[in-house]
Amino acid sequence: MSGVPDLVVQSALPSFLASRPWAVRLIHILRWLFPVVLLGYVGYRLSELGWRDMWAARPGNFGFYVMLVVQFFLQPLGDFMVYRNLWGAQNAPPLAVILRKRFLNSAMLDYSGEVFFYFWAQARLMLPPGMLIHAIKDSNVLSAGAGLAMVWVMALMLMATGGLQIPAAVAGNLWLYIAVGSVPLWLCAILVLAHRKVTVLSRTQIAATFGIHFLRSLSVLTVEFGLWYLSGALPTAVACLQFVALRLVVTRLPMVPNKDLIYVGAGIAAAGMANLPVTPVATVLVILAAADLGLMTVVAGLPWALEQFRKRGRA
Repeated sequence: MSGVPDLVVQSALPSFLASRPWAVRLIHILRWLFPVVLLGYVGYRLSELGWRDMWAARPGNFGFYVMLVVQFFLQPLGDFMVYRNLWGAQNAPPLAVILRKRFLNSAMLDYSGEVFFYFWAQARLMLPPGMLIHAIKDSNVLSAGAGLAMVWVMALMLMATGGLQIPAAVAGNLWLYIAVGSVPLWLCAILVLAHRKVTVLSRTQIAATFGIHFLRSLSVLTVEFGLWYLSGALPTAVACLQFVALRLVVTRLPMVPNKDLIYVGAGIAAAGMANLPVTPVATVLVILAAADLGLMTVVAGLPWALEQFRKRGRA
């Protein structure tokens, strides 16, 4: 195993925080202040529209609500397929664990679910530590690259349909924006080119993992387009594409908590600027956020909490 790359992460952050209690308090304050301010803004805008009007504007198509459930399970199913392919059927993690990973990533902080997933796999799977940590790390890198590739696909589709106009300030430095925005793709290229120097995965595994993440992203966006189309909140298919692209951009923001709230606020603002009917758009945005949170709590959070409660009761 001498050819297997070692992954040693050394960071001065823990010692920095330990010697500066004020920095820890500041992080905690900002962690709670940001969602509180964001929630206040979203609540204020929704109250302006009127809750009764929003209730009347809810989608009446039953297929809309079916697709809400389908969309929720696409991401964990994609992760399940990735790790089943990398670790083999006998080491494939249960879907419940994948759902808990997603719950932590959404409810706490980006990548906190990946830390939980690593320790769960380390305790239960008979795999070398190098394979565990590289599989999780590289899957996240390839997922980011696939998501970014999907952003470029969406941008091309919107430009082809007239739904995206590049501002003059951006057009003058377009290649700079493309280079900076393509960092996840450069990292994917490093995995392929440097290969054994940076990962234990084979090139076939890297290609398969990227392909699964890309198809998952495509499936999620296709379902989300169907949600907007069935909702009747937007007048054209191009407008549906624009809101799907907005969601995709928001989900690509790194280390940003409460992305659903950001999407609701950004969507309401975008509808107002585009002179679209704001009330039905806001209604769909709230339903999307509430459905994701509700399903995540019912399917992942509550069963996990009950399991921990039973274990403590037996102990």
